Amino acid sequence: MRWFSTALSVLLAWAVLSGRLSVAQNNSASPDATGRIAISGSSIALQASSTMNVTSEMGGAFMSPAKCDADGNLYSRKYAMDRPLLGPVVKIDREGKRVAQFDPAGFSQLGLDRADAFSPASDGGMYQIAQSGVLQPRIYVLHFSSDGTPSSPTRLDADFEVYTFAAFASGNFLVSGVRRDVRNRNDRGRNFTAVFSADGRELAQLSFQKRQQPAEGSTKSEAAGPKKPSQKETTNDGDKPVPMLDLADAEVGSDGNLYVMRGSSPALVYVIAPSGKIMQTLKVAAPLAGAVPNGFHVSGNRLAISFWNEESQSQTVAVADAQTGGKIADYADSTGMGTSFACYSANEGVFTFVKLAEGNKLEVIRAEAQ
Repeated sequence: MRWFSTALSVLLAWAVLSGRLSVAQNNSASPDATGRIAISGSSIALQASSTMNVTSEMGGAFMSPAKCDADGNLYSRKYAMDRPLLGPVVKIDREGKRVAQFDPAGFSQLGLDRADAFSPASDGGMYQIAQSGVLQPRIYVLHFSSDGTPSSPTRLDADFEVYTFAAFASGNFLVSGVRRDVRNRNDRGRNFTAVFSADGRELAQLSFQKRQQPAEGSTKSEAAGPKKPSQKETTNDGDKPVPMLDLADAEVGSDGNLYVMRGSSPALVYVIAPSGKIMQTLKVAAPLAGAVPNGFHVSGNRLAISFWNEESQSQTVAVADAQTGGKIADYADSTGMGTSFACYSANEGVFTFVKLAEGNKLEVIRAEAQ
């Protein structure tokens, strides 16, 4: 089983490198007495309108990114020390009460080795991508009912490591990751992205233009959000770089298409139809030189993309038109360092962030323009 232990270590290292693991730290910047931080240029200041500590969610770490559904429920993936690649996702309502827990361990018959990206379902439940086996991986989409009960798994006709996943409203799935020979330690893999049907059949493979590299040194610390591995990052078993992922995150839009962000600068957001056709490519410029995207959300006809600037240690959220990509406004994050951009509501004009507070409690911060 030596091969399995090695592969598991590499996967966990990738999770840390990609910023999926957020841990409590004491170096967070604090807002001033008004709840704001200093801003520059034409950015609009955000001010915390409410702060809520979710006492039930303690434990020292959570996995980014967090997401919200149409009803404003927050979905956050917990880090489990005893099974670091199979932590549960908790669903928290607007009042801070846990209303469901989606635990991949409930699919014990599949013998899962890891579960990763998830997508809230229209029925109040959740979809999550999972994998069993390493040498010959079996890829599953797990479906949970609204109360957290395991519903049904769908095995995909796929054999690669999936890191980005989202469900279309139609029932199809988009998956993106790396295809490699795990028996060959020199094989760092090749990017692979495809759309699958609800019953697991591959419908279309997608290809994207050559990735534009982020500026030198413009990456964010692992406690701050979902940074993806760059081509200059390596694992412990060699000097060759880990390939950059095609896509960083994905969410379904009100039009039924998926909006899928690439972690490049400027940010590229692809609008992908359930058939796998790329309908449109939106380009959103960074608010500051050297800033790179580290999270995004789509709401109505708006995109909200969080950019991190390593030099100034600051986060700015750019809001753009979801049809054209045209910039509407830039907002300076008032919640301080170490936060994860979790949700955006265009109708309410509210940005939601999560982080670990004192006592390792999950803190949910709702912020609005000043």
